[in-house]
Amino acid sequence: MDIFALPSTAADYHKIFSPGKGIVQERALPFEDKPGRLTVALLKDMGLVDSRFHTSQPTAAWKHVNNTFVEMGFILEGDFYQTQDGFTSRQLCTRGSHNILYNPLGVETNEVLGQGHYRSFGVHMKPEKMSELFVAYVPALEPFAEKLYMGKPFLLAAPGQRVTAKMKYIFDTIWQGPQPDGLKQLYLESKVLDLFALQCEALLEAPPKKATLSGGDIDKLYAARLLLEQRLEQPPTLTELAKLCQLNEFRLKSGFRELFHTTVHGFIQTSRLTRAEQMIRDRQGNISEIAYQLGYSHPQHFQRAFKKQFGITPGSLLQ
Repeated sequence: MDIFALPSTAADYHKIFSPGKGIVQERALPFEDKPGRLTVALLKDMGLVDSRFHTSQPTAAWKHVNNTFVEMGFILEGDFYQTQDGFTSRQLCTRGSHNILYNPLGVETNEVLGQGHYRSFGVHMKPEKMSELFVAYVPALEPFAEKLYMGKPFLLAAPGQRVTAKMKYIFDTIWQGPQPDGLKQLYLESKVLDLFALQCEALLEAPPKKATLSGGDIDKLYAARLLLEQRLEQPPTLTELAKLCQLNEFRLKSGFRELFHTTVHGFIQTSRLTRAEQMIRDRQGNISEIAYQLGYSHPQHFQRAFKKQFGITPGSLLQ
């Protein structure tokens, strides 16, 4: 893949989908305080943007002008504040949240919350294509096809519906398709349709039960998650974590599941494997070194967990 610099000015944001060499391209992020990369795919009637970056200090907000596409957006790692000027106020978009947004030529402001690893995935689809999908397959969302026709902005979101295991599998494997351009395009377009179906299914589900957590508890649970991310190699026990965050163990366990839709143990395992996948891709060591570095007692245990999580072996990422 060729490396390109992403245009840093709002006026040039549309160039993210400018033609280049190959269907899939790698581009460097232009932010000094948020080093990372984009994987971009230009397909018929749509573009894909997979953004990954890391922060180790407070970072500046960044803005861009939304293009005229409809965006299916997914927050896969990290938490963001997002504002759509003139349309939505500053909103917290937590890890696992997703939505469908249409705000043509509106200014979008993004701020990262905290520090660490961040990943977001966007499908930018032409309005006429999204309208066609709404009308053909999702009658309940047909009114939004009319909004697209009239150029009226909208935001489709279900705050309690998170990225599902089926969605996550797509994100984990989407760049591992066939290599010939024609087959690669077919593969990626089929994955987008899978995502569209799964996202609409989640958006149409009944709203979840009202949250029972107080603002103070939510702050403490975010602090607990940050501590776990910082100490993945040797995470604190539940008792230690509860004391550090000034919660009792029951509130820690039940609140963590309610807020983050996973257990403390499940979060540690998933975070270790996600970080391992990134370390392997970046060639930060061999499989055994990475396994030991992330706290696994034996590389075989790591390899079994990795295959169960991603459906592939760690070694396949090196091929």
